[in-house]
Order: sequence, then C-alpha cells, then structure tokens
Amino acid sequence: MLQLFFGTFVLFAFCLTYFYSVSGYGKILNNSNSNFFELQFDGSIILLLIGYFIYLSIGINFFINFLILITGLILYFFYKKKINNVGFNYIIILFGLLFLVLLISKTHEDFNLYHYFAIHEVFSNNLRIGISKLNGYFIHSSHLILNQALTILPFIGFKLVHIPVFIIYVSTLGYFLVVVFNKNSKGDELFFSTVVILVLLVKFNRLSEFGYDYIAQFILIISFHKIFFLNSNNNEIIKGLKYFIFSILIKPISLLFTPILFFIIYKKGLYFYKKISLKKYFLFSLLIITIFSSSFFKTGCLFYPINLSCFSKEKINWSDKESLKDYSKVIILWAKSYDAQDKSKYQKISDTKLYLKNFNWVKYWIESHFFYKIFEFLIIVSLSIFLIYFYFIKTRSNIDKNYTDKKILFFFLCLSIFFWFNTVPQFRFGFSSILIFVYIFLNFFFNLSIKFNKKKFIYLFIFGLLILNFKNINRINNEFSRTDFYKYTNFPFFNEKPIKYDYSKLKKEKFLHIEILK
Repeated sequence: MLQLFFGTFVLFAFCLTYFYSVSGYGKILNNSNSNFFELQFDGSIILLLIGYFIYLSIGINFFINFLILITGLILYFFYKKKINNVGFNYIIILFGLLFLVLLISKTHEDFNLYHYFAIHEVFSNNLRIGISKLNGYFIHSSHLILNQALTILPFIGFKLVHIPVFIIYVSTLGYFLVVVFNKNSKGDELFFSTVVILVLLVKFNRLSEFGYDYIAQFILIISFHKIFFLNSNNNEIIKGLKYFIFSILIKPISLLFTPILFFIIYKKGLYFYKKISLKKYFLFSLLIITIFSSSFFKTGCLFYPINLSCFSKEKINWSDKESLKDYSKVIILWAKSYDAQDKSKYQKISDTKLYLKNFNWVKYWIESHFFYKIFEFLIIVSLSIFLIYFYFIKTRSNIDKNYTDKKILFFFLCLSIFFWFNTVPQFRFGFSSILIFVYIFLNFFFNLSIKFNKKKFIYLFIFGLLILNFKNINRINNEFSRTDFYKYTNFPFFNEKPIKYDYSKLKKEKFLHIEILK
C-alpha cells in the first residue's frame, strides 16, 4: 500500500513540475497576459522545436532532459511576475479532479504497436535518415513524440511519457474554464466554452483512447475559438494560426480543418498576413521547416501525406514513393470501412476501385462507423447544448449581430466536413469540425442564447466531473481484474511492452495488408 501511495505521489508531483516547466518555456512566445493555459501550448511548441534540434544534432539523453526540465522551472519563476497566473491551489485542485484520467494500465491500441517504439527511437538515437525504410510505422509518427522523449528521466525511464498528452487535455479544459470565469467573456463565447467543457468531461475522459488524433483536435477547437470569437484582435487570430500549425505537427490530418481558416480572410481581408510581425513569421517558418524537413528525412517526401511531394528513388535513395502511395490507399480504404464488409448485411465489394467509386462505400461506413462512433457523439453534443440552454436562464435576442458571420462560417464548416468525409471519415480525425458544426447549426437556426450564471456552471462542471471520475474508477477497477498483459501490476504507471531494438523485425501488418488489397 505504501508503494502504491508513493508511486501515485511521484506521478502527481511530476505532472505539476512538468506543467510549470512548460509554462516557463511558454512565456518565451507569449508576451501578453491573456489566458494562463496558453503557456502550455506555447511551451509545448518551444519544447518540440528544442527536441527536434537536439534530435538532429547530439541526440536526446537523460542529462539533457533533466536540464530542460530545470531550465523551464527557472524561466517560470523568472517570468512569474509577468504572468497572468492562475493560483497554485486552483491548479492542484484541477489536476486532482482530473488525475484519474492519467492512471492507465491498458494504453490505446496504437501505443504499443508503434508510438512506444517511435519515442524510444527519438530518445535512443539522433537523426537516422530514412528511418521509415527500417519500419513503416515511423512514417506517420507524431512530432509530439519529441516532447514525450524529453520526459524520460533517470530511474523513471519511460513511465512519464503520457504526461505531455495529459497536460494538453488538462490545459484545454483549463483554457475554457478561464474563458468562462473571465468577466470580459459574453454571449456565444460563454455558451460555446461551456459546451466544450461538458463534452470534454463526458466524452473524452479516457487517456487510453487519446492517441495523438484527439490531442490535435483539442488544439483545433482552441484555434477556432480565437479565430471566431476573438477575431477583433489580430494577436488572437495569429495565435489561432500558430496553434493550427502546431496541430499539424501533432497530426498532419489537421489540414482538413483548413477551410475554417478562410473565415480570417472574410473578416480581415486577403492581406492580413501583412499584420503578422517578423518574430511571428520566424516562428511560423521554423514550424513549417520542421514539418517539411522531418517528413523529408524520414520518407524522402516534403510532406508525406501528399504523394506529389515525394522524390523518386533515383533522386533520393531512401525515398519509397510507391509504397507511400499504396499506404495512402490502405488508409483511405480503412477509413471508409472496407475491412468492415465481412460483418455487413450488404453484399461485399472486393474490387477496391469499385468500392470507392460513386460513394459505394457510404452504406458500409454508416453501418460500421457512423452509428458506432459519430452518431453517439452527435447525441452527446446536441444534448449538452440543449441541457445548457434549458439549465441556464434562456433568452432570445430578436437581432443576431453575428448572423452573417455564422452563415459564412457555416459554409466553411460544411467544406471542412466534406473534405474529411471524402478522404478519411474516421471520428478521431474530424470531431472538432463536427462539434463546431453542431453548435453553429443549432445556434444559427434556433438563435440560442442564455443568461450565464457562474454558480450554475459550477454545478454543471461538478456533474461532468462525476461522470468522468465514475467512468475512470470503473475502468481502473477492471484493469486490476484483467488476466492479460494489461493487468494493473505497476500502479500508477502503465505496463510497458519490452523494447525490440531491431525494428526491421517488427510486423508490418498495414504494409502486408497492401498485398491483400491488391
């Protein structure tokens, strides 16, 4: 029992330490005293760039990681007087209320398949050009593995690698909590923020399901908040663009969110880029160079999701353009439920070209994925919106000052969802656009508005927390009862799969599957 208590204390203490260390780095980018939790996203960007530079040069190691952690804490205390801080007591309470999310034995399905090995690769080696040729799983490894590799410390090893993911989840909630309690927040912004908080608590409350897809989508929701609700402030819009690029670094599929960014052009004009400072241009350039160079070093493509950006083998000897093209086809077929046909009531279509032609795949996708993932989410979001509407004092304004903005935004949302639907229609890749779409749709057509009450919000927040913690207590109890590899034997840390140093011998199910599809 003492060992369990000590381990839990160590994990909680490292969470707080990492949080404030990242906040210190965040102040390098964030000169405005706006939302305290923005420091986490800005700090994560700085750490990603630092990690990438070290990976390209001398390689990440225990000493460097410890030095980076301490330097962040020093920066935080150095900048403390310049930070629009949230009280330490409130941070401890927030972490304590959400801490069960981090206690997992069974990680998400992809973690032991390739995430763990990708983190190990970054920590154990400096740049190895053409790593995707060694094993295909490295093609689409997220840049967030750099942040995770920086958490590997002496005596603790890989036990803290989930903290950066957990911190982003906590900070997303914290960000919108600050919006809710900000006296300058009004109307739709309060309504939307309350919806996001409730949905995050009720639906996204299991770290074991996150992966990198959900984390990128959380950041896109914050990017949208800045672009739509704070568009009168150029600095806030620029932050929204910065977080959008950050989401691409975490998951390139975030590009499907791009149509919503056109709202900036509608509000600010085609030459908005002239208002971006030289410092911001430099940061954006660094982030974009990181995206392109990392893809190039791994795959021989400037941006591997786009096959036209790939060099031929004759020009770049580690390039594997055809395999990447085949891999892209596999992902599209998977996303459109090709493999789910065996369990379908409809007649199977074996020809992959015929399956994708004329939206023949839609009925299989609706049967296997829409009702399994997306319909449930639509219900949760819609119920959350109406619960908030009827729970607070309802008001109805005769004139909606943002009517035209909402109409334009609704059009861009439809484009974003169409691109998602037509390429990789999996819930994990597009739920941010779906959430915003449902909110704007209901708000636009029903003109919903409320008279916000902070005391009522606290009761609603407690309701969401009860659901979150009940589900996680039940999950943890089940993990203690398991009899397989994922049985909770290392509480509060996850069970680590033994490292295989020869990545070339790892199974390549997805690449072997290409041959089956052919």
